[in-house]
Amino acid sequence: MMAKEISEEEMYQDLMEKIHVNNSDYMEFIDDIATQITIQRFGEDTHVEIQDGLSDGMVTIFTDDAQDFYNEQYDWVETMLNRTLKVYSDEQ
Repeated sequence: MMAKEISEEEMYQDLMEKIHVNNSDYMEFIDDIATQITIQRFGEDTHVEIQDGLSDGMVTIFTDDAQDFYNEQYDWVETMLNRTLKVYSDEQ
C-alpha cells in the first residue's frame, strides 16, 4: 500500500490549525502566568485583605494597580498563546 503524498501547503495548513483545549484549563493556565508576572512586578504590594461582604471573613484581592496590570498581562498571555502556539479555548 502506497502512502499518500502530502504537499508542502497541506503540511503548513495542518501546522496552522487551531488547537482547542478545555476552557477551564485554558483560563487557569493564563491566570497562573498572569498572576505570577503580577506578583513579580508588585511584590508585597500585589494584594490587600478586605472584609468579605458576604461573610464575617476576610478576602485577599489585588490592589487597584496590580489588578490593572494583571488584566493587561492576562490579555498579553492569551494573545501570545493564540498567535504563537495557536491554542484557543474550546469556547472560541
